[in-house]
Amino acid sequence: MALQSEEKLEVGYSSLQPKTRKWVLLMLRVLAFFATAAATVVMGLNKETKTLVVATVGSTPIKASLAAKFQHTPAFVFFVIANGLASIHNLVMIMGDLFGQKLDYKGLRLAMIAILDMMTVALVSGGVSAAAFMAELGKNGNSHARWNKICDKFETFCDHGGGALIASFAGLILMLIISVMSIIKLLIKPKPDSTIVVP
Repeated sequence: MALQSEEKLEVGYSSLQPKTRKWVLLMLRVLAFFATAAATVVMGLNKETKTLVVATVGSTPIKASLAAKFQHTPAFVFFVIANGLASIHNLVMIMGDLFGQKLDYKGLRLAMIAILDMMTVALVSGGVSAAAFMAELGKNGNSHARWNKICDKFETFCDHGGGALIASFAGLILMLIISVMSIIKLLIKPKPDSTIVVP
C-alpha cells in the first residue's frame, strides 16, 4: 500500500462544496417547478370538442357535439390540483432558498423542508398515478367492464394528456431527488472547517 500506518491523509471540505450543493438543489427545484407547472397548465387547458354521427335515420345522419375536458374525470382534476400544489411548494422553497436564510429557528427549517418535500412527492405520485390509470383506460378501454376507448375519437385531448403525464413524471422524479437531497442535508451538516482524517 502506498500509505503507511503512521501517515495520515487529511481531506478538508472545500468552501465551494456547500455552495455547489445549494445551487444544484436550487436548480433541481426550478426544473421541478417548471415540470409540474407545465403539467398543470397543459392538463388544465386540455379540451377537445368534436361533432360525431351518433345515429342515422333513413339517409339523414344525426350528429352530436361531444366535448372531452379534464373536469369530466375526477382523476384528472386531482392531477391538476396535485401538480398545482407541487408547483406552489417548489416556488415557495425557491424563494425560501434565495431569501429565507434568516428564518431558520433552531434548525427546524431543514426538517420542515424535508417533511414538506416528502409530502409533495406523495401528492404528485398519487395524482400522476391516478391520471395514468385513466389515460390507459381512455387509450385502450376495458373490455371486461365494457368501457370503450375514447382516444380514437379525441386524439388531441389524449396527446395533450400524455404530454402532461410525461411532464408530471419528470417532476416526480426531480422531486424524489430533491427529497433525498433534503434528507441528506438534514442528516449531514458538515462544519466548514472540519477535516476528515483517513489512517
